[in-house]
Amino acid sequence: MKSSTFGLLLSLPGLIFIALLLVFPISLLFAISFLRYDFIHPVTFIGLNNYIEVVNSRVFWISIINAAIYSSGVTAVTTLLGVIIASSVSRIKKLSTFFRTLFILPWAVPLVVSGLVWRWMLDPGVGVYNYLLRKLSLIETPINIFGDPVVAMIGVIMADSWTKIPLMFVLVLAGIKSIPPELYEAAKVDGASSIDTFRYVTLPLIKKSILFGVLVTSMFSFRTIDAIWSMTRGGPGRATYVIGQYLVEYVTQYYNLGFAAAVGVILMFAVSSFAGVIVYYLLRGR
Repeated sequence: MKSSTFGLLLSLPGLIFIALLLVFPISLLFAISFLRYDFIHPVTFIGLNNYIEVVNSRVFWISIINAAIYSSGVTAVTTLLGVIIASSVSRIKKLSTFFRTLFILPWAVPLVVSGLVWRWMLDPGVGVYNYLLRKLSLIETPINIFGDPVVAMIGVIMADSWTKIPLMFVLVLAGIKSIPPELYEAAKVDGASSIDTFRYVTLPLIKKSILFGVLVTSMFSFRTIDAIWSMTRGGPGRATYVIGQYLVEYVTQYYNLGFAAAVGVILMFAVSSFAGVIVYYLLRGR
């Protein structure tokens, strides 16, 4: 028996279990999305009516656009700071374990708690950021995160990024540590500067780690509502109202499970399409 076939047979029980764990909920989601299931009318098959109603909803498109902005912002901030921090920590010789632990700690904080903490820090009345900016004479009046749409979006992006940077940090740091030291020694002998070494040696060799971090971060941030719910509740107006909140409202407030299931299917396909592009580049790079 070939080693690949033997490995497949050993993995088969686990694969079957995972398939059942995924196939049943997804199949149920698809089935409900074609029903009128609102606890008011009898449950009936209505075909694509739920999907048509979702696509024709102005609020749905607002939530999609906001989710795309939110996810892009979180992914960009997480990737940039994660790579910078990992590159810096990888050069530390003394107390390296302390700094690694320090930068991983935000990972343990629940997103709801992170949102509440950032809401307090950005509060126009008692927030520490407004206090420091006024003390430094950088602003004259407090910045109201709850009244300015742009500042509100920046605030929730910062709160979510703070808890996701450790994941990118760990992935990139592991990628850097796997690079053979001989490559850096050769670059040093050739007269390469620190910037050149990072650009031509480190960055190409940690590309997969970065792409995987981007994949996970973008997928989770596109559908999450934790930090947004605890900070702005989607406001001001609908400035931070994302598709995850749109879906939850139709389940918990309107009890329209058919409509919510249709939103869930669209959300699943949207995330899968974006993830598929990154997975393609990851596999192509082998």
